Amino acid sequence: MRYQLLALLVCAAWPAFPVAKEILQLQRDLAQVQEQVRTLQRAFDTELAKTQQLLSQGLEASNRLNTSLAVLEKAVQAQERVLAAPVAAINTRVDTMASQFQGLRDSVDELNSRLSKLQQQLVDIKNIVSTVPAAAPATGAGPGSAAAPPPIPAETLWKNALRDFQAGNFNLAGPQFTDYIKYYGSTDQAAEAQFYIGEMFYQQGQFKEAEEAYDLVLERFPEGKRTPDAQYKKGVSLLRQNKRDLAAKEFREVIRRYSRSEAARSATEALKGLGLTPVSPAPRAPAKSAKSRR
Repeated sequence: MRYQLLALLVCAAWPAFPVAKEILQLQRDLAQVQEQVRTLQRAFDTELAKTQQLLSQGLEASNRLNTSLAVLEKAVQAQERVLAAPVAAINTRVDTMASQFQGLRDSVDELNSRLSKLQQQLVDIKNIVSTVPAAAPATGAGPGSAAAPPPIPAETLWKNALRDFQAGNFNLAGPQFTDYIKYYGSTDQAAEAQFYIGEMFYQQGQFKEAEEAYDLVLERFPEGKRTPDAQYKKGVSLLRQNKRDLAAKEFREVIRRYSRSEAARSATEALKGLGLTPVSPAPRAPAKSAKSRR
């Protein structure tokens, strides 16, 4: 009976041997996986500890930097407070010096103006003195008496007139140019003096007077080096008076008579601006006077 039971048990247990083998294999695999997980966990813990250490070091460095920045900011603020007063004082001194410099410039300008007036007064005095003998001639002096001498040398008078003209002192330059023409009308610069008189009128918007002054250049100095410019500026002065036809006539005359001059090129551009063709008109008889030319 016992042998039969043993046989039955052996028969019953025989199919379970392969299953137990697979379970053992699974257990070994599971143990390996668990060991790998533990290994990974240890590596993760190690890396996490390193990362935490780096973060802690970074926080400490950041705190130290913030502390240093706070100390530096306090130092800068203290330095600003120290420098603020000297800088303000320097700015005040600079403003004061600028005001003093402007006052000095104003004084220099006023002095120059006074000197110019004084120079004109001296010229007037010289003119008066120079005309005294002519105003009170000796007994028996006839119409053929000698004319009054020039007030000052030609070069000095010219330089004074040109300087005042360039400085915009037309009230001084005008009489000096007039005196130059009066006393030194035969020189080459006399034509320029008359031209500058026209320029002064033109720059002041007195276009009729400018036209007449330029016309005197054409009449009295027909061969002067300023004559082409004077005729062109006469045309411009006429144009500013809305005398379009007369202006065009002067422009064409400039082109005809002085075709290679800068004035001719300017006259050509002026005619184009008027919508006219710069065709030279037929030759005309020379004018005999300023009135016939106008």
